[in-house]
Amino acid sequence: MGIFGGIDEVRASERKSVYLQPGAYDLTVERCKVTESSVSNKSFFVVETTIMSSSNDALPQGTRASWVVRLGGDYPQMALSDIKKFAIAATGAPEEEVDETFMNALVDGTGELAAGSLVQCVVEEHTTKRGGTFSKHFWSSAGGEDDN
Repeated sequence: MGIFGGIDEVRASERKSVYLQPGAYDLTVERCKVTESSVSNKSFFVVETTIMSSSNDALPQGTRASWVVRLGGDYPQMALSDIKKFAIAATGAPEEEVDETFMNALVDGTGELAAGSLVQCVVEEHTTKRGGTFSKHFWSSAGGEDDN
């Protein structure tokens, strides 16, 4: 093995992801994907976006931010419902059209089915019964209709 042997097996950078924080956003969807954790056997639905406008000074216009939802987990139906609300807002598809085949197409290949879509998202933090916090994302189309 040469001096660069194994270079194809490493990442160029370990950039820390930026996630949407509490606030209101206008977003451009860059892509959707499903990814596997590198440290566990968990799967995640990921939406990568660029912020067009923001009410949160920590995430200004031009910031690339992601929304990540764990698939399966303790509340699988809640996760699927949240993902479906996003898919409807991003694509304009009617609710009855968003099924497993539709979602596979949304994340297939480079995940470009929703790429370029303009969406709005309001993120609120809520306290759990055990004292932890979680973020709730409310998605709507860029026109603001169909809030969820």
